[in-house]
Amino acid sequence: MLANSGASKLAQVLIERIATQTQKADVLELGTIQSDMSLKLDRFSVPIPQGEYLVAEWLVKLEIPFFEAKATQTGLKDSTGGDVTGEANFSFQPANIDKVKLNFKADLKAGDRVLVAWVNDNTDPVVICKVVSS
Repeated sequence: MLANSGASKLAQVLIERIATQTQKADVLELGTIQSDMSLKLDRFSVPIPQGEYLVAEWLVKLEIPFFEAKATQTGLKDSTGGDVTGEANFSFQPANIDKVKLNFKADLKAGDRVLVAWVNDNTDPVVICKVVSS
């Protein structure tokens, strides 16, 4: 996909040189998102421009347990069409929701530390997730 971009070609050359010196290049490394949303890797000083790296999206199954909540409700009508307002208690039954999408890309911002995986013979960098201190 991004294998022919200039940044990918440069990254491939660097990976090949590192591999020659260490006999095995890292597949994962750390980087930082820059103010222009480019990706600067810890081991290379030239940032990869936004659009020349990929960002992982995660699909999950959300499981919601039984819970109760007290809330203010509006919009209900009585049998004569009059408004019913006030506090109400709600009980939610357990449910499983398939194909919930967690979009990490929307939350990436300048200064974020990220974990980057190299795929497609180490030509395409993929931001896997944010990395934070423990």
